Amino acid sequence: MSKAVLLAPLVLLALSFPDAAQPPAQKSAAPRAPAPASYRFAPPVRLEAAGKPIDTEVGHAAPLVVDFNGDGKNDLLVGQFGDGVLWFYKNIGTTARPQYAAGVKFKEGKPDGRVPTG
Repeated sequence: MSKAVLLAPLVLLALSFPDAAQPPAQKSAAPRAPAPASYRFAPPVRLEAAGKPIDTEVGHAAPLVVDFNGDGKNDLLVGQFGDGVLWFYKNIGTTARPQYAAGVKFKEGKPDGRVPTG
């Protein structure tokens, strides 16, 4: 077998890794500025639970979407600042198309659980 036939696969292999033969690129002294971010929000929608608009009775609302009960679907938690009540809205739809059951107050082993403020 000729040496050319044996060397041909090695040459092809070496040519397929051109970066390995090149010295590492030098880092520039000046850091690059990050590209400006562009955010677009969807129009607001009124969320409903059990066919009625979700509304806090007192104070500001603090919503959080999370799989609270571990069923693989994102539920809705809404903290109510005025009284420190935490509402749980179970997602009875899907994560892509949520539908929320009527809200229930978080209990924490008490008549009504409270989220401490201040």
